[in-house]
Amino acid sequence: MDKKEILLQTALKLFVSQGFNDTPTSKIAKEAGIATGTLFYFFSTKDELIVALYLRIKGMAAEHINAALAEVKSTREMIKTYYEESLKWSLRNPDEFLFLAQFSNSPYLKKIGNNEISAQIAPVLKIFRSAIEEKQIIDIDVNLLYTLISNQVFGVNQYLLSNTVTKKVQYNIIEDTFNMFWKMIVR
Repeated sequence: MDKKEILLQTALKLFVSQGFNDTPTSKIAKEAGIATGTLFYFFSTKDELIVALYLRIKGMAAEHINAALAEVKSTREMIKTYYEESLKWSLRNPDEFLFLAQFSNSPYLKKIGNNEISAQIAPVLKIFRSAIEEKQIIDIDVNLLYTLISNQVFGVNQYLLSNTVTKKVQYNIIEDTFNMFWKMIVR
């Protein structure tokens, strides 16, 4: 593993366990076993490190979800796949999910340009637009639909992480909560 990767993994663990404010770059470098100057070689500021980690994690999640979406044809199944795969990825990557949640509720979100955010959510918005055009779901602002599905994924993930359940029960909860979401948006 190269030094940059070690720094990113160490920063992730520290940011999740201690928060952004309580994690100085000196601690990240020390925990990573790397000189502080090396950290600043890769990331000129702590803010830059946090944003880079966010973009990296969002990219990893999107890659996983988009691979699953490539196999699906119907619009309803695309929405369901997006929902299910978002939850599956989050459950397999709890630190990354907690980092994204922390980031989304922090001032750092404003450091991401609107173009970057638009590019990240564009595939999901496109699916929602198709569903509206096909008259499968209610005609409502696709950004609101994205907010609703994202918040539901977050809430269900929090529930599943805080309760010990079998994989079968976990699957049933994901299935049931998608059906609840679908009933909310269907025409």
